[in-house]
Amino acid sequence: MIKNAMFPLPATDATAAGPSEGGTGSQTGNAHKKLKEDNIAICQCNYDTSDPESACVERCLNVLTNTECTPGYCQCGDTCENQIFQKREYAKTKLFRTNGRGWGLLADENIKAGQFIIEYCGEVISSEAAKKRSHVYEAHEVKDTYMISLDTNYVIDSTRKGNFARFLNHSCRPNCETRKWTVLGETRLGIFAMKDVSVGMELTINYYFEWYAGATVRCLCGAANCCIFLGAKSQRFKEYNHVWKDGNDRYKVEPSNRSHKNYNIVSGSTTKMKSQRIPKWKKSRCTPKWKVKSSSRKQVIKGSTRRSHQVRGMITFSL
Repeated sequence: MIKNAMFPLPATDATAAGPSEGGTGSQTGNAHKKLKEDNIAICQCNYDTSDPESACVERCLNVLTNTECTPGYCQCGDTCENQIFQKREYAKTKLFRTNGRGWGLLADENIKAGQFIIEYCGEVISSEAAKKRSHVYEAHEVKDTYMISLDTNYVIDSTRKGNFARFLNHSCRPNCETRKWTVLGETRLGIFAMKDVSVGMELTINYYFEWYAGATVRCLCGAANCCIFLGAKSQRFKEYNHVWKDGNDRYKVEPSNRSHKNYNIVSGSTTKMKSQRIPKWKKSRCTPKWKVKSSSRKQVIKGSTRRSHQVRGMITFSL
């Protein structure tokens, strides 16, 4: 296995053979900026051979602000421990074939909580370009795309070029998380362990999907708290919105006839809404009411104990 490689990849990971290895690199799409000296973050660390923690570790001001030290400006020199992205100090990982979820990524060594595992690499493109690409991928029926938001203006797309980080599968109870770091003036995305991970365990993250028309892709993570659908808010999402039969395509889930029976779905609205519970109890049994307020309208949903959630253009309800 080639360590820290970024290489051209197929648009889907559903092929029987593994992805080819070759080439090196990191994020592509933007040329590295040359920092002005006034913009370089310089820490106050001085390496002491009797104190290993003095080499830009937890007490380093740059580490505390998720900023890597710039070579030539750090007083610790070659002993600086705060250049993990630049030196590509990745944990040992390897690909494996999952059951129904394509390729996955395994820990090939014991990994400690908080440890840097790998950088999420790919083509850095603008948010507008990402939207255009997503339409192209959809038109060509590319089901497995790998886009992740870098900031408000840029997206990392590893669908065509990337590294092994793109094979991290989603889990509703992940053992890894993404963290943004500033490296030589640029925002970079790293995968870090949330807990101790033993060798041979699958590495997973939470995708935190956002859908424009509701979650419709079945989740197969198998976690005890699985939300059934990628982007769903609760385990009851399946019961009230969609159904499927075993063996069905996870991308083709038909709406249930009960979808809109017991409550309303307000679509086409981007109004920020607030939920306020107003209990109106009587001596006899009754159901509490939920009053939904917005700046443009008031809506009372009766006979429901479900909370409202704004999900980009629609409101869904979950328990």
